[in-house]
Amino acid sequence: MTSILEEKESLQEIALRYLNDGVFIFDKDRKIVLFNPACEQIVGFSAEEITNNETNCFDIFQCHSSDGECLAICPGLDLLEEKRTKIAREYLIKTKEGKQKRVVTNYSIIKDDNNRIEYVVGVMRDITEEKMFNEELVRSKTLATLGQYSNELAHEIKNPLNAINIQMSLLEREIGKHDLGTGEELADVVRVVKEEISRLNKLAKDCLNFSKSGDLQRTEEDIRQIFEELLSLITPHADLNGVNISLTMLRGCPQILVDRDKLKQAFLNITLNAVEAMIGGGEISITILKRASCINISIKDTGPGISDEQHDKIFDLFYSTKSGGTGVGLAITKNIIHAHGGNIRFEKLDEGVEFIIELPLS
Repeated sequence: MTSILEEKESLQEIALRYLNDGVFIFDKDRKIVLFNPACEQIVGFSAEEITNNETNCFDIFQCHSSDGECLAICPGLDLLEEKRTKIAREYLIKTKEGKQKRVVTNYSIIKDDNNRIEYVVGVMRDITEEKMFNEELVRSKTLATLGQYSNELAHEIKNPLNAINIQMSLLEREIGKHDLGTGEELADVVRVVKEEISRLNKLAKDCLNFSKSGDLQRTEEDIRQIFEELLSLITPHADLNGVNISLTMLRGCPQILVDRDKLKQAFLNITLNAVEAMIGGGEISITILKRASCINISIKDTGPGISDEQHDKIFDLFYSTKSGGTGVGLAITKNIIHAHGGNIRFEKLDEGVEFIIELPLS
């Protein structure tokens, strides 16, 4: 058997090919002279595309900060100017397809035989998923704290609101008894106050629902049956809005351990949002199928979709684009799905949006 040492490639070349971290080398003109396969995987460019062209490292990576500012001064330039011998930076890059990735890169120098700096080598690690996980963990902890706080706050404000509402009703009755010159104006003031009290009561109720959305009472349930019950509730409302809802469930979906009522609430929030978004009518298609380790639920609509500005906020608590909305519905939905150990995301379509929910089988 031929040993590795007897192969044409050196051990260093083999190591570079199989290394999980991206390794690239550039010269004083920032021209890349080496680009290993891991770098190709991270950025999307092939080594041939890069080394055969007169492109510098900035053209390839388009390094920028989290606020979108380009890093005009390459961190590796400090090394070429002998200000340092090693340096590490975390920043964002853009791939060949235009996607954004977060990386951390360690730079060091390569000297020639005369002890002069000839190249800078960068070792790049893609930390995009790691960052997303950490941010989601912080978000989950924040939501848990906020849920506890909103629960206490809702309880505290409900009784005063009810008392104010009763006093407004008494005032309204008294205004009706007396023929006051300003009676109509006072009646309008009372009406506005009562509407605001009603809105605050709804917000308090939504806060209570959010704080309890992660508390599950699980039983073995059939997902199709949950959706059939949901559609019997929402179809009359959808018909009035000119929205047609279809349900497709592929065979082989087993029963799973879920909180029936909470899950129905989560699905209702998404479907109701879709119905109300399609003012001129449209279509909602729900597809349920079994994957290897989960049940996949797709809810597509032909509505106006979700704008780029809303992408990062759509599941945020108290964020709403609807007039009179409290912005709690989709936050509750995400909380419920995560409490089940599942995942929820959405994708933009040419027409409308698709929400994708994955619920684990076990």
